[in-house]
Amino acid sequence: MRRTSLTRPIVFVAAFLSIALLAGCEKLDRNMYDNPAFRPQEEPVRLPPAGSVPTKGLEHTPTPGTPEAAALKNPEKVTDFSLLTGKELYGIYCTPCHGASGKGDGPVAKKFVPAPVDISGTGFGMAPEGLLFAIVTHGMGGMPPFRSDLTAKERWLVVAYLKTLK
Repeated sequence: MRRTSLTRPIVFVAAFLSIALLAGCEKLDRNMYDNPAFRPQEEPVRLPPAGSVPTKGLEHTPTPGTPEAAALKNPEKVTDFSLLTGKELYGIYCTPCHGASGKGDGPVAKKFVPAPVDISGTGFGMAPEGLLFAIVTHGMGGMPPFRSDLTAKERWLVVAYLKTLK
C-alpha cells in the first residue's frame, strides 16, 4: 500500500481537530465549575420561596430603656414548675457570667471588664420585669442577646426566676 502525499496533511488536520474539540468538552457542562464554595460545616443559604409567609421573627420586643419595655408584663403564670424551669435555664445561660446568686461572680466573670452586672434582688434585679425581658431579648452592654437561643416563654421564665434571687 502506497501513501499518497495527501495522507500526511489529512492525518495532521484530523488529529488537530480532535484535540481542539476534546479540549473544549470540559467547558460544555459547567455544573461543577460554577458551584458556590462553602466552608466545612457550613450550610448554603436557602432563600424562602416567593410568596411564603414567615413563621419566625414576628415577635416585637421594645428595646431596653424605653417606656414600652418597662411597661411589659409577664404573660406566663408563675408556678413552682415554671420557676424550676426558669432556674434551669438561668443555670445554663446566665450562671457562667452572673453566678448562681446573680451577683456577677460567675466562673467567667473575672475575664470581663467591666464585670457582669449584679442582677440579684438587691441589684439590677429590682428593675421592672419588662425591662429585664427586653435586656435578655436584645442584650445590653457586653451581654449578648438571647432572642435566638430562648423562646419568648423561656425568656419570661428566666425573668420570673430572676425576681426570686436575693
